Amino acid sequence: MKYIIIIALFASLPFAVKAQQILPDSLKIAFQEAVDDSVKFKASRAIYTFYEETNRDSALHYAQLRYAIARKYNRTIEEAHTQGQIAYQQIYLGRFSEALTNLTEAIQIVVKSKNTTTWELTLFNTPGKSREIALSMLNHMYGHLKLQTGSSESLYYFKEGRRIGLEIGNDFRVTVADMVLATNYLLLNQPDSALIYAKEGEAYGIRGNIPKYLANIWYAMGAIYLKKGMNSLALSYFKKSLGYALPEGNLTVVASVYENLFSFYQLKNNVDSALYYAVKNIPVVKSLGATNTFSAVEINLGKAYQNLATAYSLQNNTDSTNKYLQLAITVKDSLTATKLKRLADFQRLTLDEQLRLQNEEKERTAFENKRRMYVLFAGIVVALIIMLLIYRNNRQKQKAYNLLQKQKAETDLQKEKADHALQELKATQSQLVQSEKMASLGELTAGIAHEIQNPLNFVNNFSEVSTELIKEMVDEADKGNTAEVKVIATDLEQNLEKILHHGKRADAIVKGMLQHSRSSSGVKELTDINALTDEYLRLAYHGLRAKDKSFNATMKTDFDESIGNINIVPQDIGRVILNLITNAFYAVNEKSKQTTPGYDPTVIITTASVQPPSGGQSIAIKVADNGGGIPQKVLDKIFQPFFTTKPTGQGTGLGLSLSYDIVKAHGGEIKVNTNENEGTEFIIQLPAKEN
Repeated sequence: MKYIIIIALFASLPFAVKAQQILPDSLKIAFQEAVDDSVKFKASRAIYTFYEETNRDSALHYAQLRYAIARKYNRTIEEAHTQGQIAYQQIYLGRFSEALTNLTEAIQIVVKSKNTTTWELTLFNTPGKSREIALSMLNHMYGHLKLQTGSSESLYYFKEGRRIGLEIGNDFRVTVADMVLATNYLLLNQPDSALIYAKEGEAYGIRGNIPKYLANIWYAMGAIYLKKGMNSLALSYFKKSLGYALPEGNLTVVASVYENLFSFYQLKNNVDSALYYAVKNIPVVKSLGATNTFSAVEINLGKAYQNLATAYSLQNNTDSTNKYLQLAITVKDSLTATKLKRLADFQRLTLDEQLRLQNEEKERTAFENKRRMYVLFAGIVVALIIMLLIYRNNRQKQKAYNLLQKQKAETDLQKEKADHALQELKATQSQLVQSEKMASLGELTAGIAHEIQNPLNFVNNFSEVSTELIKEMVDEADKGNTAEVKVIATDLEQNLEKILHHGKRADAIVKGMLQHSRSSSGVKELTDINALTDEYLRLAYHGLRAKDKSFNATMKTDFDESIGNINIVPQDIGRVILNLITNAFYAVNEKSKQTTPGYDPTVIITTASVQPPSGGQSIAIKVADNGGGIPQKVLDKIFQPFFTTKPTGQGTGLGLSLSYDIVKAHGGEIKVNTNENEGTEFIIQLPAKEN
């Protein structure tokens, strides 16, 4: 009763398989109307996949079409991958020699190829790993060839293909490797090992959504459980396998399941069921057109006829038994003869390949021996040359040593002279630096003198007026004119207040200027940079006016009042500002001497808060002029010590160098923008806050 129910369950599946599966119209149209060969390559791959386990002759035809397209465009990885598919069909059509040739060529192509980008090889792709996918597949196909020609090396190649698939994380390559390893171990009568690979393949197949080959794995699990005597579990897996194999067109699995079910029901002496599956298998095997299969049972037309003859004999149907037995003998004899011939051809080809490899090894060994002999001879020659060179070098070393002793004595003498010259240079440099400082001090002094001149003039003028008022007051007192005396006394009091006011003003100017001009203590203090800049602008201007009464220039300022105080050494930064402003006045003065009337010499001083690209907050002091600019050929040298464009005697060449060092010591930077005949702009950038 149990087996009748199981038969009914299998009968509910869509078992009807035509002798030739019908290719979907969409695939035909896509292939026929493809205007681009890459599209045709992809369409033929889909057609190949359709026929792969349905009709091996058709599958082989479309694989060869794809191979021709790949060869046409020298797509080496695609060429090798397609050769592997050609070989797969040839193996299961019994054409072992042709399969071996294709696989050997394909593996050599992949090993040598450097291609990383290809047309789409498979639906189950791993981006950037086409070469590894092809190599995994070719090892897999080599395992099939070894399996069908009776070699125990098949396991090695299947596992190698699986290893590469695992490395690149390709579930499809791992699934099909586990599938054939399970079948291989089943053929070796190791069902436990077979079951391990089958279960692993099932997990990868489900994860990768690979229904076509899940059918193979479930068939293998059914065969394993059947071998273990777990019949109900085996039959449930056969049913599960057919549920995927039929809609996916996997006739290899369908034929294998039918073969197993026939054998199962034959052993159970269930004549009707055995005959049912023997009949069902005939059109499947014919459509497949294979002479071999990688399942654990023999699948070919001769075996299918033999099963049908056996089923009829169980029913005592002598006519049908004799008919199909005769067909079985005829087909089997033909298949056996063909297989034996092809195996012989394969063995001959394998032997030729082995002989070729042996000859290559002999030639390689002979070449290696000859190379070693040449290397040895060359080594002896080199050793002799080295000995001669050593002897020659020793003689030259002795001569060189003697010469070196003489040169050392001369070098010591030159070193003493150089040290002396260096000391003199340092002394000269110190004098020049001091000279530069004194020049700056002279400019400050001239400016200070002008600044205090105005209050001193007031003091002198009011003093003279007061002297005259005292004389008038004495005269009026002698006359007894008290009212007039009081008026004069009031005027005198006002004059004395003005004298005191301007005296204090002169005192403040002197103290302030002395503070800015005294030697730097190196101690930073919070300083109003706008006030400092304004003071040094006026001092520089009046200093130049004191030297040259004809000098005149327009001064413009634009101070950012939001800056506030910043932490600097005011004497040092004041010296930098004074130097840049003095240079600007010099530039516009020189240009005014050379240009036509109408030129307005102008110096513009601005301060602003800026945010540099490096982050933080900084302040920028810009000194711009409309003078003659700096020539591009000397622009890179202006911050070098002792470099100057001024005439001899008018500059030490240390002003900008010292300014650069002072600004760098404050953690800032100094930059210059210039255009010849248009002017120059120096920018001092200082951090607004201490880091």
